[in-house]
Amino acid sequence: MRLTFILIATIALMGLGSAASPDSRSPAASPTTIEVEMGEFRFRPAVIHLEAGRYTTLQFVNRGQLAHQVETVAFRRLPMTIVDPQSHIETSGLEILRLQPGAAATLRFTPRVRGRFRFACTIEGHQEAGMTGVLEVR
Repeated sequence: MRLTFILIATIALMGLGSAASPDSRSPAASPTTIEVEMGEFRFRPAVIHLEAGRYTTLQFVNRGQLAHQVETVAFRRLPMTIVDPQSHIETSGLEILRLQPGAAATLRFTPRVRGRFRFACTIEGHQEAGMTGVLEVR
């Protein structure tokens, strides 16, 4: 499998979890969609601006030659849907999203807490080489 999920909650497939589905988002607010490119040793963009209460889609794409992952406390208790070519998972939190070279995964969620949340690739040496960023939720 090209994608690894490490979840802090029980995983439930399609409709059985507690995550907010796309149908439960506010119809008045248009969704925010952002592609986040992973590579050696960077995230692009490195600062991601989100709006609290606005349904968001982040598509992570590993364009590098090495496996990369993203970890942030902002996702640990945030209900979300995770989609890749082999999976559709609804969960109450995500600890780490790991992608092999060439892989992509989409995270769909509504940020609820305002603040600046650091994220990083926590594979040994990657964060130290500068593979970090910030989620800014306003």
